[in-house]
Amino acid sequence: MTNATVAEVVSEAQGRLLKLKYKGGEKEIDVPPNVPIVTLAPGDPSLLKPGTAVFIPALKKPDGTFVADFVAAGKDGMKPPM
Repeated sequence: MTNATVAEVVSEAQGRLLKLKYKGGEKEIDVPPNVPIVTLAPGDPSLLKPGTAVFIPALKKPDGTFVADFVAAGKDGMKPPM
């Protein structure tokens, strides 16, 4: 796995072209129009309502309860990418 920065997004008839830059190089990746591009951002509890898709990574404690550090909730009909 390589971490990269999106240097540019170019819209094309076939979708989008992401121009990525990373340590030691650059790469271009075609993303079809039916593939969502999402970002994670802070939200508020108003996002949590019936029917909203959520992703909750949790750790099971020795007593059997679960603890979670964050909740990723979909917005505007988009599902979390996990």
